[in-house]
Amino acid sequence: MTTVDGHAGEVRREASLRSFPELLLQVGESLQATLVVDAQGRIARIDSTLAVAAGWGDGVPPEGRPLEEVLLLFPWLVDALRTALTGTEAVSEGGERDRWMRALVLPVFGNDGQCLGACTRLSERAPAKPESSHHAALEQELTRTQRQYAELLDTIDGIVWEADVNFRFSFVNKQSERLLGHPPRQWLQEPDFWKNHVHPEDREWAQAYCLKATRERRPYEFEYRMLAADGRVVWLRTIVTVLAEDGRPLKLRGIMVDVTEQRLAREKLEQTASLLRATFDSVTDGVLVVSRNQRITAFNKRFQQLWGYSDEALQGMPDPKQTLPAAIAQAKDPERFLARIREMYADPEREGVDIVELHNGLILQRTTIPQRLGSTIIGRIWSYRDVTEERRAQEKLEQTFSLLRATFDSIADGVVVVDGDQKITAFNKRFQQLWRLPDAALTEGLDAVQAVLAAAPLVKEPEQFVSRLRDMFVLSDREAIDTVELRDGRIFENTTMPQRMGDTIIGRVWSYRDVTEQRRAKAEQERLLVAEKHAREQLEESLAVLDTFLNNAPIGMGFLDRDLRFLQVNDALAALHGKTREEELGRALREVAPLIAANVEPLMRQVLETGEPLIGLDLALEVPATPGRLRYWRVSYYPVRTTSGRIVGLGAVVVELTAERQAQEERERLLHEAREAIQTRDDFLCVASHELKTPLTPLKLHLQRLKRKCASGQPLPPQDAEKALAQVDRLSGLISDMLDSSQIEAGRLELIREPLPLQDVLREALEDFRPACAQHPLEYEECAEELVVLGDRERLAQVLANLLENARKYSPLKGPIRVTLTRNGAEALVSVSDSGIGIPADQQAHLFERFFRARNAPVSCFGGLGLGLYICRHLVEHHGGRIWAESQDGQGTTFRFTLPVEAPPPGRA
Repeated sequence: MTTVDGHAGEVRREASLRSFPELLLQVGESLQATLVVDAQGRIARIDSTLAVAAGWGDGVPPEGRPLEEVLLLFPWLVDALRTALTGTEAVSEGGERDRWMRALVLPVFGNDGQCLGACTRLSERAPAKPESSHHAALEQELTRTQRQYAELLDTIDGIVWEADVNFRFSFVNKQSERLLGHPPRQWLQEPDFWKNHVHPEDREWAQAYCLKATRERRPYEFEYRMLAADGRVVWLRTIVTVLAEDGRPLKLRGIMVDVTEQRLAREKLEQTASLLRATFDSVTDGVLVVSRNQRITAFNKRFQQLWGYSDEALQGMPDPKQTLPAAIAQAKDPERFLARIREMYADPEREGVDIVELHNGLILQRTTIPQRLGSTIIGRIWSYRDVTEERRAQEKLEQTFSLLRATFDSIADGVVVVDGDQKITAFNKRFQQLWRLPDAALTEGLDAVQAVLAAAPLVKEPEQFVSRLRDMFVLSDREAIDTVELRDGRIFENTTMPQRMGDTIIGRVWSYRDVTEQRRAKAEQERLLVAEKHAREQLEESLAVLDTFLNNAPIGMGFLDRDLRFLQVNDALAALHGKTREEELGRALREVAPLIAANVEPLMRQVLETGEPLIGLDLALEVPATPGRLRYWRVSYYPVRTTSGRIVGLGAVVVELTAERQAQEERERLLHEAREAIQTRDDFLCVASHELKTPLTPLKLHLQRLKRKCASGQPLPPQDAEKALAQVDRLSGLISDMLDSSQIEAGRLELIREPLPLQDVLREALEDFRPACAQHPLEYEECAEELVVLGDRERLAQVLANLLENARKYSPLKGPIRVTLTRNGAEALVSVSDSGIGIPADQQAHLFERFFRARNAPVSCFGGLGLGLYICRHLVEHHGGRIWAESQDGQGTTFRFTLPVEAPPPGRA
């Protein structure tokens, strides 16, 4: 035999024991059997001493092997075991001279009467004496053997008995008194002992079961309850063998084993199993358990719900290979789903978590761990958790956070947040812009003191700035507002307040607002307030001086009482209302200017109620003096108080800003046009340099090649010169387009007009174009009537050449180009159609602008300066015609232009 690892052998032994009937092993344990075999003749359990004697003591487990292989040295014991497996008890002896053994072999039957196996008790005895020994010695040996047999029966952990078919006992071993408290004598003397001590609830069915089995003359086994002498209820498992001998009444032999603890343990186990099953089915995760040999051993209802498996699909715990295709079909990424499974099974020890998305929208978190029995891996557990809502909530949270972050970065104030450890936890872009701090000087997690020291040189009073911020770093519920003046003249308004989480202060928030312009405006307002105060003082001194001042002021001014009736008004303000001073005095604002009153009365009421002036409010209103025209104003309202402080009315100052606003808009318009012109110039220079360089490169190469051949005396091939001339022609064409564009912009484009048969012009242009469009079918159709136009032959040919070249350039290979000439009233209509890339609808309005290129025709792919259609438009319009395009993106383009047709000469009408 080969020695194997002890741990591995133990694992195989445990696996082997699990394959034998539980009842067989329990009976063997209760009988303290030396050897237990199953109905197939395989070793189920063997005493270690016997195993060593049989030659199986080197670590190889004999369990599960045929008894003939294991007991090769004990043929007499093999014969007895085979006899017992037929259902008959057997006693056998054998061994060596110095060690003689006797075996008692009992068959074990199941509830259905089927033989489960056999149990053997071995005992040593002296070897048999020769036949020459005295008869007395034999009798003595027989007596000793009987005594040993009785002692053997008494050592069995169960009640061994013999009775007739009515369960009247003729033999009971001493274990009857130990297990039930009734001595053997009572069992033998009371005819109905068994019936009287069977539990009343089990008595009727137990008797009926025994009678039926006895009539059928088959071994049987059942469990029932008996009442012990002390009143206890004892569960017994009884194994009965029916003995039928010719000519003799039937006898019953058997053994009663106390299985009370086993029953209680089994009930508790069943309760525990039921609880675990209920718990297993109630968990929110779908769980699947697969054995080491790839069989489904368990699953819960949630698993069925998540994957949509019917009870029939999982009936009988199928091989996962039968159910896996249905799961793979539901996964959005089946290859990744299957690869993950293979990856887990490739390493039995591996654990993993991943996400599985299904076609029905579910998102499952898949967790897998090995299933262990002790330290042995016996399978793998897969759990699936529905995290769809969690993922959606997480995505929504991320979107919300992104929105908050974008809002945080878009607000006009610069904000920075510092935690309790004086670390910067957040800041927005505006904060960084205001303080002009580089990325390296400002990062989340940076010590706030370092950031303060980095910003200190920017302020006018750095020491005071640093000291004030250090004080505020201490966590407190203080709130404060102050200003910070920078060396560059800017002024920041600083607001700070504690950052709270619930009721706990966890940090501090600072916000900085650039109030430089506001301060300047405030200074202006203060200046106006001084002027207004001076005016009030002048009013108190002399109404005449005030009246003079009001009437000569270039701005609208007036005083109103608490009912908003005019007490004083100057000509400028009255003129805005379309009235005179005299017409407005004593009248309410809503009477003289109802539209203005609807907008400003609430503001005036606010000043009267709060006593606070409203200064420098910008309004856009129509006034009665200029109906239908929107004008811009800056108004200020001031409370008018007596010396006692009582408010008796308010003063109004109205300054018109319309001219300033229009000047500002004009400046912005001019700036926009200037920027567009600069951009147009830059774009043109870029494209022009590219387009001019494109023919120069091959031209240079051809000329160099001609130079080399000329220097070497080689003949000069005419095609080289032709190619060079072609590039010169291309370069000349670009320069001509640029010159034409310049003349058009300068208004110096001149035409040499003469009566021209338009058909001739088109035919000549097509003939010139045919060599260049050899890869495109060229179709031409003209009307029968001769159409004469007054025009410049070269310029009209230039228009046709540009349109034909565009059709060729933007058409696919072999794409047809169609030219038609028709008459449309007093105009000739020329159309050039292609089957090319087309023009996006939103860009067709810009086609004829200078330097314009459609977004689907970049210069890198199609070349050109963007001047051709611009020149065509101006040439056509200079001839009194018009030009336009009809196109759908990706479906080709048709350019059409018209020219006025000249009346035919006399005699040709």
